[in-house]
Amino acid sequence: MNTIIENYVVQGKPIKDWTIEEHNVALDTLGARIYKPFHGVLVLGGGSKPYKIKIRQETEDGEVEKELVDGLACYSAVPFGHKDPVITENVNYYVSQMATIPRSISHSYLGPWLVKLKEFTQMDMFLPKSSGTEANEAAIKAIRKWARNYGGRDGKGIKETPYIITANNAFHGRGLGSTAMMDDETTRKDLEPLMEGFEQVPFNDVKALEAKLKEHDGNVAAVFIEPIQAEAGIYVPDDNYLHDVQKLCKENNALFVLDEIQTGYCRTGYNFAWQLYGLEKPDLITLGKAMSSGVIPVSCLCGKKEIMDLFEPHGEGSTFGGYPLAAFVGLLTIHELEKRDITNLAAKNGKYLKDKLEEIARKYPEKVKEIRGKGMLIGVEINPQYDGHELSMNMMKHGVYAKETHETNLRIAPPIVIEREGMDKIASALDASLADL
Repeated sequence: MNTIIENYVVQGKPIKDWTIEEHNVALDTLGARIYKPFHGVLVLGGGSKPYKIKIRQETEDGEVEKELVDGLACYSAVPFGHKDPVITENVNYYVSQMATIPRSISHSYLGPWLVKLKEFTQMDMFLPKSSGTEANEAAIKAIRKWARNYGGRDGKGIKETPYIITANNAFHGRGLGSTAMMDDETTRKDLEPLMEGFEQVPFNDVKALEAKLKEHDGNVAAVFIEPIQAEAGIYVPDDNYLHDVQKLCKENNALFVLDEIQTGYCRTGYNFAWQLYGLEKPDLITLGKAMSSGVIPVSCLCGKKEIMDLFEPHGEGSTFGGYPLAAFVGLLTIHELEKRDITNLAAKNGKYLKDKLEEIARKYPEKVKEIRGKGMLIGVEINPQYDGHELSMNMMKHGVYAKETHETNLRIAPPIVIEREGMDKIASALDASLADL
């Protein structure tokens, strides 16, 4: 059934009758060009399975409709896939009840959500936000507040610039603070001067971190890293790396902070990647993406009480951080993750899919450099003489939506609930796509 909006006449015709070209022209001429979407493709909705999407695509014979396996899950944000009956039924129920209210008045879902977050994450206190970068911006504030009060070798506060050490090739979002934590030239272009107090070291290099801590002896407030670098190409550190980083943080009275926006909520086969590596509880973690099953933007800064207690009324806030629908969906997501044992499913499916992809890669040693990943977060790195975007386009041609990152890496992170039929399709599409390169 067509909705009111599908029949809404825009530019002289109902939206449902727009051609793909008309959509592309509107995007290219009216939208800030912050993405390079696949031209000639229009997503129509979820497909016949939770791990599929329905698209309209331009072909030599005109526009056709077909289904693709969703091999990206919106950068790990969609663990249950599309059109999940439990998620959609409950969200539809809630939005029929009310719009929203401000945080100046309590509502019936926020308290229970915070209690479940404490149980699920093992952290002490929480600052809900909307986007992942907002959670990271809040983390920067928390780090600086802690640094002024408790940082430094003597624990009496850092009087000079409190440094935050991050990793090369990291991705932490699009806010100015998040941008200052990253070294990507395109991201930083024309934005100087950026916030001071950030230094980068190579990821998975303990000696480089140790040297940087010595360089800023007594003035390092935190080490802020992704446990697995997702956007960079699914770079998995050595088994002892994060242990050594956490140990160095303790020795230098610096906070150990993890960006788990893509790795959290069962994606790696553990509830959180810090548990995957058997670490002690971090001082702060940031979450987003899958916190809401992908239906609305929800994120959160989670931390130890002595850090989070430094926030005070009017010093921080968020219109939609922890608003009723966010808390409702947040509770629903945790409930379903636990009920369906999604953590173990991610571990099991991840092993099956990674084994299949490694089997395909062995057929193309001249094209594939490495397969790496944990759980349902997997990267295929091709040799630099080949083009990752071409590989992505080939995957779509063979029935799978997956997207390259940093030119030579293909990120594969489908909905965790994907069936073996879907994983086999990803593997066969990779086989055919590598052959086409």
